[in-house]
Amino acid sequence: MRQNFALLSALLLSMSFSYAEKIPNRIAVLSADVGEIVVALGDKDKVVGRDQVDKNPALQKVPVVAMHRSVAAETVMSVKPDLVIGSWSVQPPTVFEQLQKTGVKAVNVMPEENVAHFANGIRKIGELTGKTQQAQKLADDWQKAMSPKKSTGKRYILSYDGLYVAGSGTAGDAIIQAAGGINAASVTGLKPLSREGWLAAKPDVIIIAEHNLAQIGGIDKFIARPEIAATPAGKNRKVIALPANEYLRYGLNTPQTVQKLQELAK
Repeated sequence: MRQNFALLSALLLSMSFSYAEKIPNRIAVLSADVGEIVVALGDKDKVVGRDQVDKNPALQKVPVVAMHRSVAAETVMSVKPDLVIGSWSVQPPTVFEQLQKTGVKAVNVMPEENVAHFANGIRKIGELTGKTQQAQKLADDWQKAMSPKKSTGKRYILSYDGLYVAGSGTAGDAIIQAAGGINAASVTGLKPLSREGWLAAKPDVIIIAEHNLAQIGGIDKFIARPEIAATPAGKNRKVIALPANEYLRYGLNTPQTVQKLQELAK
């Protein structure tokens, strides 16, 4: 009996050591979406490399190793990571395979841009970093908050610059649905909308990226455009400026954006 107990104890100890060895200590995050998840799971001190456009305050002292639109494997490897993670936005997508060939674990945790892939990406990061249970709860709560709400009948256009709008199949489209709204943009993907398209859309609410306000001359000048002034949003001055990443990309704070859209429907 004692011998069996000793063998079992040794086996469990060996398994614990093996598990500990798999937990990464040096993580490179190639896109801002995965960066914020790693931070939320409590591993900001393990991040040794980040995406250039990642503005998360917790990672601002971390060396930049990539611009997600153009990632070089050699630059990423310069910080000696033992785990590299990114999402669908990382280009070229073959960089994950290139990094794997060097012996480092490199994973695209969100191959596509949609609600299910974002939630599963949270879970995958939890598995890779030893935070499975914490990540599962975070993902479940996020996904539940992103489920479509009862329709309010309100029509939204989420625009990048007063020209390009978020059509079907985009993160913006899913955010509108989660708020119980109707996407008034008659396009697929992020594409320009003609003057006739704006008039036909009849949006109740329009959202513009904050950093593009100067380019369009401010909200007042935008509302003064004939095709905007004639819409319910123009007439009721329901034109709002928000950070682009809040409504054109998925993030952990996307449920708060859904709430903002719901408030604007009142």
